Amino acid sequence: VLKCQGGENELYEIETRARQAGLVTCLICDAGRTQIAAGSATAVAIGPAKVSRIDAVTGHLKLL
Repeated sequence: VLKCQGGENELYEIETRARQAGLVTCLICDAGRTQIAAGSATAVAIGPAKVSRIDAVTGHLKLL
């Protein structure tokens, strides 16, 4: 699990770059049952793919 510091905007950018690289992605949006507003993007799943392809998109992110 990796963490982006740029909030929702950075999450959308990472998801877009991954899709443009031909990777399978799934944007996860919150249901709104906690402190996060419903519909807010909270995570993006990328893969399955070779680690090198995913790292090309996410290699700058730090472990959570």
